[in-house]
Amino acid sequence: MQQTLLAMLALLITTFLHFNFMQTQVRDDNQIYRAEMEEMATGIAMQTMEVVRARAFDAATAGVPGDSVVDVSNFTSSFTTGNHCKAFGGSDRCNDVDDFHEMEPIISSFETPDIRIDFRVEIEVQYLDSSLQPSASPTNRKEVTILVQDVHDSQPSFLREPIQFTETLTYM
Repeated sequence: MQQTLLAMLALLITTFLHFNFMQTQVRDDNQIYRAEMEEMATGIAMQTMEVVRARAFDAATAGVPGDSVVDVSNFTSSFTTGNHCKAFGGSDRCNDVDDFHEMEPIISSFETPDIRIDFRVEIEVQYLDSSLQPSASPTNRKEVTILVQDVHDSQPSFLREPIQFTETLTYM
Protein backbone atom coordinates (compact mmCIF):
# COMPACT_ATOMS: atom_id res chain seq x y z
CA MET A 1 0.00 0.00 0.00
CA GLN A 2 2.75 2.46 0.93
CA GLN A 3 4.71 1.49 -2.16
CA THR A 4 1.67 2.14 -4.33
CA LEU A 5 1.16 5.57 -2.76
CA LEU A 6 4.85 6.40 -3.19
CA ALA A 7 4.72 5.30 -6.82
CA MET A 8 1.63 7.43 -7.40
CA LEU A 9 3.32 10.40 -5.71
CA ALA A 10 6.44 9.93 -7.87
CA LEU A 11 4.26 9.73 -10.98
CA LEU A 12 2.39 12.89 -9.95
CA ILE A 13 5.64 14.80 -9.35
CA THR A 14 7.06 13.61 -12.67
CA THR A 15 3.90 14.67 -14.49
CA PHE A 16 3.95 18.07 -12.79
CA LEU A 17 7.63 18.65 -13.70
CA HIS A 18 7.02 17.58 -17.30
CA PHE A 19 4.02 19.92 -17.53
CA ASN A 20 6.14 22.85 -16.28
CA PHE A 21 8.86 21.96 -18.78
CA MET A 22 6.34 21.91 -21.63
CA GLN A 23 4.89 25.28 -20.57
CA THR A 24 8.39 26.77 -20.56
CA GLN A 25 9.04 25.30 -24.00
CA VAL A 26 5.82 26.79 -25.42
CA ARG A 27 6.62 30.20 -23.89
CA ASP A 28 10.14 30.09 -25.36
CA ASP A 29 8.78 29.10 -28.78
CA ASN A 30 6.33 32.01 -28.71
CA GLN A 31 9.14 34.43 -27.85
CA ILE A 32 11.17 33.10 -30.78
CA TYR A 33 8.18 33.46 -33.14
CA ARG A 34 7.56 37.00 -31.88
CA ALA A 35 11.22 37.97 -32.39
CA GLU A 36 11.14 36.56 -35.93
CA MET A 37 7.91 38.44 -36.66
CA GLU A 38 9.51 41.66 -35.40
CA GLU A 39 12.45 41.14 -37.76
CA MET A 40 10.17 40.46 -40.71
CA ALA A 41 7.93 43.44 -39.88
CA THR A 42 10.97 45.70 -39.62
CA GLY A 43 12.09 44.51 -43.06
CA ILE A 44 8.65 45.26 -44.51
CA ALA A 45 8.72 48.73 -42.87
CA MET A 46 12.17 49.51 -44.27
CA GLN A 47 11.13 48.34 -47.73
CA THR A 48 8.00 50.51 -47.57
CA MET A 49 10.05 53.51 -46.41
CA GLU A 50 12.28 53.15 -49.46
CA VAL A 51 9.22 53.48 -51.70
CA VAL A 52 8.01 56.60 -49.86
CA ARG A 53 11.49 58.16 -49.71
CA ALA A 54 11.88 57.77 -53.49
CA ARG A 55 9.04 60.26 -54.10
CA ALA A 56 9.23 64.05 -54.25
CA PHE A 57 9.12 65.83 -50.90
CA ASP A 58 5.93 67.72 -51.78
CA ALA A 59 3.62 68.23 -54.77
CA ALA A 60 5.27 71.66 -55.19
CA THR A 61 8.71 70.01 -55.56
CA ALA A 62 7.66 67.26 -57.98
CA GLY A 63 9.40 67.71 -61.30
CA VAL A 64 11.44 70.69 -60.08
CA PRO A 65 15.13 70.54 -61.11
CA GLY A 66 17.47 69.49 -58.30
CA ASP A 67 19.30 72.82 -58.24
CA SER A 68 16.06 74.79 -57.71
CA VAL A 69 14.58 75.45 -54.28
CA VAL A 70 10.83 75.76 -53.74
CA ASP A 71 9.69 78.09 -50.97
CA VAL A 72 7.98 76.39 -48.02
CA SER A 73 4.93 78.64 -48.46
CA ASN A 74 4.16 76.72 -51.68
CA PHE A 75 4.01 73.34 -49.91
CA THR A 76 0.77 71.42 -49.44
CA SER A 77 -0.97 72.67 -46.30
CA SER A 78 -3.21 69.63 -45.81
CA PHE A 79 -2.83 66.01 -46.84
CA THR A 80 -5.36 63.90 -48.69
CA THR A 81 -6.17 60.52 -47.20
CA GLY A 82 -7.44 57.20 -48.48
CA ASN A 83 -5.26 56.99 -51.59
CA HIS A 84 -4.78 53.60 -53.27
CA CYS A 85 -1.17 54.17 -54.31
CA LYS A 86 0.08 52.55 -57.52
CA ALA A 87 3.38 51.78 -55.81
CA PHE A 88 1.45 49.23 -53.74
CA GLY A 89 -0.92 47.93 -56.39
CA GLY A 90 -3.56 50.67 -56.27
CA SER A 91 -4.79 53.10 -58.89
CA ASP A 92 -3.78 56.50 -57.43
CA ARG A 93 -0.59 58.17 -58.55
CA CYS A 94 1.27 58.92 -55.33
CA ASN A 95 4.14 61.07 -56.54
CA ASP A 96 5.06 62.91 -53.34
CA VAL A 97 5.53 61.93 -49.70
CA ASP A 98 2.27 63.29 -48.27
CA ASP A 99 0.21 61.31 -50.82
CA PHE A 100 0.95 58.27 -48.64
CA HIS A 101 -0.59 59.86 -45.52
CA GLU A 102 -3.34 57.56 -44.19
CA MET A 103 -3.50 55.83 -47.53
CA GLU A 104 -5.62 52.72 -47.86
CA PRO A 105 -3.78 50.10 -45.73
CA ILE A 106 -1.90 47.52 -47.74
CA ILE A 107 -1.09 43.87 -47.16
CA SER A 108 2.57 43.16 -47.80
CA SER A 109 3.94 39.63 -47.67
CA PHE A 110 7.20 38.25 -46.40
CA GLU A 111 7.86 35.11 -48.39
CA THR A 112 10.36 32.30 -48.05
CA PRO A 113 10.39 28.99 -49.93
CA ASP A 114 8.46 27.40 -47.05
CA ILE A 115 6.11 30.08 -45.72
CA ARG A 116 4.30 33.28 -46.53
CA ILE A 117 3.39 35.74 -43.79
CA ASP A 118 1.15 38.74 -44.43
CA PHE A 119 1.56 42.12 -42.76
CA ARG A 120 -0.83 45.07 -42.67
CA VAL A 121 1.00 48.33 -43.44
CA GLU A 122 -0.25 51.81 -42.59
CA ILE A 123 1.54 55.12 -43.17
CA GLU A 124 1.19 58.47 -41.41
CA VAL A 125 2.87 61.71 -42.51
CA GLN A 126 3.08 65.01 -40.64
CA TYR A 127 5.09 68.22 -40.77
CA LEU A 128 7.65 68.86 -38.03
CA ASP A 129 8.86 72.22 -36.76
CA SER A 130 12.52 73.09 -36.07
CA SER A 131 12.26 71.37 -32.66
CA LEU A 132 11.02 68.20 -34.40
CA GLN A 133 7.56 68.64 -32.89
CA PRO A 134 4.38 68.20 -34.98
CA SER A 135 3.44 71.34 -36.88
CA ALA A 136 0.06 72.33 -38.30
CA SER A 137 1.66 74.48 -41.00
CA PRO A 138 4.05 73.43 -43.77
CA THR A 139 7.77 73.19 -42.95
CA ASN A 140 10.80 71.73 -44.66
CA ARG A 141 10.55 68.56 -42.49
CA LYS A 142 8.10 65.69 -42.73
CA GLU A 143 7.93 62.76 -40.36
CA VAL A 144 6.90 59.47 -41.98
CA THR A 145 5.67 56.77 -39.61
CA ILE A 146 5.07 53.26 -40.88
CA LEU A 147 3.04 50.83 -38.76
CA VAL A 148 3.35 47.11 -39.54
CA GLN A 149 1.24 44.36 -37.93
CA ASP A 150 1.19 40.66 -38.78
CA VAL A 151 -2.20 39.33 -39.86
CA HIS A 152 -3.36 35.73 -39.76
CA ASP A 153 -6.64 34.15 -40.80
CA SER A 154 -7.10 31.69 -37.98
CA GLN A 155 -4.92 32.84 -35.09
CA PRO A 156 -4.13 36.02 -33.19
CA SER A 157 -1.14 38.18 -34.12
CA PHE A 158 2.24 37.28 -32.70
CA LEU A 159 3.10 40.96 -32.34
CA ARG A 160 1.33 42.50 -29.37
CA GLU A 161 1.32 45.89 -31.11
CA PRO A 162 2.40 47.10 -34.55
CA ILE A 163 6.06 47.70 -35.29
CA GLN A 164 6.54 51.46 -35.65
CA PHE A 165 9.26 52.68 -38.01
CA THR A 166 9.72 56.45 -38.16
CA GLU A 167 11.98 58.62 -40.28
CA THR A 168 12.26 62.37 -40.72
CA LEU A 169 12.63 63.60 -44.30
CA THR A 170 13.90 67.11 -45.01
CA TYR A 171 13.77 69.41 -48.00
CA MET A 172 16.54 71.86 -48.80
